[in-house]
Amino acid sequence: MKQYLIGIDNGGSTTKAAVFDLKGREIISAGRRIPLIEPCAGRVERDLNEVWKTNAELIKEVIQKAGIDPQEIAGLGLTGYGNGICLVDRDGNPVYNGIVSSDNRAADLCERLVENGVQDQVYHLTYQEFWPAQTAMLMVWLKENCPDILEKTDCILSIKDFIRMKLTGRRCYELTEMTCTGLMNIHTHEFDDVIFRALGLEDCRSKMPEYTGVTEISGTVTEEAAAQTGLAPGTPVAGSCYDVNACAMASGILDDDTLCMIAGTWSINEVLSKELVDGANSIAESYKPGYYIMEESSPTSADNFEWFIEKLMEPDRKGTDKSVFYGECNKMAEEIRPEESNVVFVPYLFASATNPDAKAAFFNLESYHGREHMVRAVYEGVAFSAMLHVNRLIESGRHFSRAKLSGGITRSEVWAQIFCDMLQMPLEVSEAMEPGALGAAMCAAVAGGAYRDVDEAVEHMVHMKKTYYPDPEKGAVYEKKFETYKRALKALDFFCGGEGTVC
Repeated sequence: MKQYLIGIDNGGSTTKAAVFDLKGREIISAGRRIPLIEPCAGRVERDLNEVWKTNAELIKEVIQKAGIDPQEIAGLGLTGYGNGICLVDRDGNPVYNGIVSSDNRAADLCERLVENGVQDQVYHLTYQEFWPAQTAMLMVWLKENCPDILEKTDCILSIKDFIRMKLTGRRCYELTEMTCTGLMNIHTHEFDDVIFRALGLEDCRSKMPEYTGVTEISGTVTEEAAAQTGLAPGTPVAGSCYDVNACAMASGILDDDTLCMIAGTWSINEVLSKELVDGANSIAESYKPGYYIMEESSPTSADNFEWFIEKLMEPDRKGTDKSVFYGECNKMAEEIRPEESNVVFVPYLFASATNPDAKAAFFNLESYHGREHMVRAVYEGVAFSAMLHVNRLIESGRHFSRAKLSGGITRSEVWAQIFCDMLQMPLEVSEAMEPGALGAAMCAAVAGGAYRDVDEAVEHMVHMKKTYYPDPEKGAVYEKKFETYKRALKALDFFCGGEGTVC
């Protein structure tokens, strides 16, 4: 019996490949940052040829480091950031850089389409509010600003599905991602002409690919791709799902009573739902039949901390391993009790969760404050931003008895406890260091027949590391500090928009 699975995760900041056994245990992983192309403020792109080259190299690297025979690989799953856009011609060659999900070029366009009532026209078909890097919005932006690019385009893909095409030669989406792009009717699972007409994209309807199921085999590795990746020709590639779903699957979310939080590049906060809920920011199909997934997210998470390390700690000590800085930051944050510092950090270095024009800021800094106060504020600010999203889910009628957390933040017990104390509910932390890749590998396990369905894959492949329990006293402190945080957001609203502002 073939014993291994590979999961590939093309994230907003890092591309990762990991080998797992059939019990979900990580054998080896490798990751690499692919350079961003930022031609001007708000635009975030990558060279798609470089993206494929990096994916191929990482797959070959993990196979070699794991010391396994490629014939032992039962299947491969793919995930990546949701939305953004990849445009290819008839031969599968990129006609434009891949646009990443943190891109903000369509911000003004979104506001205009909302004001003109276009969002209201299509919302109850898609259950998706407009946002700048949404595939639908980027297509409208390209039509208005670069029509020649769309004219050269034969097929529109997501990042993971671009990699699927390179591996298998097949061009297809799958439903979890397609239903969050703002282009698919969530009721019929079809590209709806009503939506395309409302967006002025009638000419693009034919550029949309077919789609496959999450746990279906979407294709097999070609001879050409095998030569580049070290995979065996014919290795099955699962339909898989985008990272929001993949991470929830890897956290073992199978009911609508558990909050799922992923703290990586993005702060992703989600829950399964049997119903479509009016007013929700984003509802898409999920990996579990009979359930949708409700999502509240923004790029306001751990990358803000990485910025702090790179800009305020590394310059003094070039060449120091980052793990040293992580340990020092945890120690500094732990030494200060939450009630002992009133410094507030708003984690909007890369994008805002509230006002599209708002930027990151520290508030309440005084002369006696040091790095330790700022580190503590960064930890709390990232958690407070997640709480904004959680509160919106609660306001939409969701109720939770527990939460599960995955992503880079889980490496810090101090940070995980802050999340738990703010939530005031038990918080389980996953063993998975690469939850997106694990979720993709789980899709491959079901597609290849190792497990009957997602529920059985979760039973055998998901492992939790630790459960945190809330401190009620700290919860009361954080409740007050959260009000201060929200006042800081209002100050940014004044600073960056409206009469009397200075932006």
